[in-house]
Amino acid sequence: MITIYHYHPVTGEYLSTSTANASPLEPGVWLLPAHASKAKPPVTAEREIALFRDGAWVVEQDWRGIELWSKATAARVQAQLGDSPDSLNATELEPPPFAVWSGDGWSVDANAQRAAQAAAVDIETASRRAAADAAITPLEDAVELDMATPEELAALKAWKRCRVLLSRVPQQAGYPMAVDWPPSP
Repeated sequence: MITIYHYHPVTGEYLSTSTANASPLEPGVWLLPAHASKAKPPVTAEREIALFRDGAWVVEQDWRGIELWSKATAARVQAQLGDSPDSLNATELEPPPFAVWSGDGWSVDANAQRAAQAAAVDIETASRRAAADAAITPLEDAVELDMATPEELAALKAWKRCRVLLSRVPQQAGYPMAVDWPPSP
């Protein structure tokens, strides 16, 4: 009996071991199916794989399925057969938001974080300002037409106060990382 080693027809990855069948026409001859070798694949370590290439077994790195992040962009990268973190300039360390690689680990780009937070605060301010504007318009119409009730006059004053405070959000001491939002009336 002869042991044979099967490999993937496209990638050459070692798949399994089986026994060769004897030839029914030629005694003493063993049949070797396609994509199989009599040569035993080499032993591999963690994150390595045996591949059959050009008539022989070779060992390649195998980081497929391992989450890796680019040190240059902090984006997730997908390893292929033979890739390694070094060849991809990547790391297994998951980056935090606004990450920058600093030689041996991630650090946070405070300027990028602050800019993103400022943009988010600006969007929230615009949304709250639109709500205030929508509430103020009919109340101003009531005042202009001398139809405003005392409750509407108080509501108009409260909404205008809210709108002024919204315009001052960028002047707050903690802006943009900490914002004290004015309450909506």
